[in-house]
Amino acid sequence: MQSYLKASWLLLFKRNQIFAGMLLALLTGCSNVEVEQAFKGEFRAGKSNKIIGEYCQSCHIHKDFDPSLHVSKVRSLYKRPVFRKARECRSCHYIEKDWMHNQHERKTRMPGDANRGKFRKFEKKEMSRRSKN
Repeated sequence: MQSYLKASWLLLFKRNQIFAGMLLALLTGCSNVEVEQAFKGEFRAGKSNKIIGEYCQSCHIHKDFDPSLHVSKVRSLYKRPVFRKARECRSCHYIEKDWMHNQHERKTRMPGDANRGKFRKFEKKEMSRRSKN
């Protein structure tokens, strides 16, 4: 009887281990860690902009998009210093992870909202990050 219980526990453990491995592969297999790191600011500005630019160009709407031209063009629309002096795409753009579908939703900190101070928490965090560099 004891050997039967040991065998059944071992089988149950192996099944759960396989299930956990498959679940982990499913949740992380399709995510793009490098894109997430770029939006978090974990790379130098040039590398982040390159990764984010390629990510945006993967969308049919932004296929012919020129990231460097865009950054210099839209800075003048913002009045707040963090956005006006921006050198990185991630200053105005960010992503939110949709865990249910394992996708990213692209978001923009629009000039009107930024000028009204809607993103003060982000601005404060960016200013402290910039002063450290």
